[in-house]
Amino acid sequence: MTYSDPVDALRPGMRAVVRRRIEHGVTDALGDVVAIEADTISVRTRRGVQKIDRATVVAAKQVPPRPVRRGAPHLAISMHDLEAIMVQGWPPLERGQLGDWLLRAGAGFTGRANSVLPLGNPGLSTSEAIDHCESWYDQRRLRALFALFGPEGFAVGDDPLGRELLARAYEPFNSTAVLTAAIRSLPPELPHPSGAQVQLEAAPSPRWWEAWTAADGHPDRTHAARSAVRAVMSGSPDQLFALLEVDGGVAGVARVAFAQGWAGVFALRVAPELRRTGVARQLMGALADASRSRGIRSMYLQVLKTSSPARDLYQRLGFSTHHEYLYLGS
Repeated sequence: MTYSDPVDALRPGMRAVVRRRIEHGVTDALGDVVAIEADTISVRTRRGVQKIDRATVVAAKQVPPRPVRRGAPHLAISMHDLEAIMVQGWPPLERGQLGDWLLRAGAGFTGRANSVLPLGNPGLSTSEAIDHCESWYDQRRLRALFALFGPEGFAVGDDPLGRELLARAYEPFNSTAVLTAAIRSLPPELPHPSGAQVQLEAAPSPRWWEAWTAADGHPDRTHAARSAVRAVMSGSPDQLFALLEVDGGVAGVARVAFAQGWAGVFALRVAPELRRTGVARQLMGALADASRSRGIRSMYLQVLKTSSPARDLYQRLGFSTHHEYLYLGS
């Protein structure tokens, strides 16, 4: 019989409960997974970081974050917890930790995979923490980026980290809205007038990659850069790739990643000649159906605040703004 290690299903950044054997029974460690080594798993609990011998683990599973307010799960989650979940939907290739700050590197592909995510106290003064992060990115020959998040309409200068970055001549860009919805309220997939339906794949097919690359706007990426893109976009432990083909051509593609009871939508692209014809709505319907079939309750996505057509579509589908974030770059 093949032995399955329950820790194999976990990743750093996940909130999880890990049950292990002790002298007179079992005990649970509930919190954020901060490291997984060959022989140990470290979990940050209310009492601090616990390093657990993997040989003693009898069960382990992801758990959703605790709600911070009353209401539907997609509204009751904190900004901090949702930001942490979204990391699992678009994982970096390399992670660093500075106290509660997460340093992400992904060969320069997207801000999501190449920025500091300040999720709490870095354990240093703000100035010292920024210096540390700048050095970390310098070592990787990457631009230092910081992702700041806050309630809708928040001002960078209201945040101590934001004020310090502005004083260092960092510039804000890519102001983005994080939208959430209850999956039960999202409409199902309606077939294309041609009868075509969305195909869902566990791994991206060559047709999917070809269509997404054509829409990416960076056809001159080096082989190493293309490999990094694939690694980031295929790096979630549980994901699906959606492809809609109409009359022999690719009408649209999208990707959905699942973590901690949430579905995150990424990389939605529609062929330019088919925009505003219902393709995006059909792709979203297929992703909602796939999420419902897995018992997922909530969905998130990220959209630039300047992208009015996309925001209008998502709001019509039932999404609302949970919070916002932007980047500050050196």
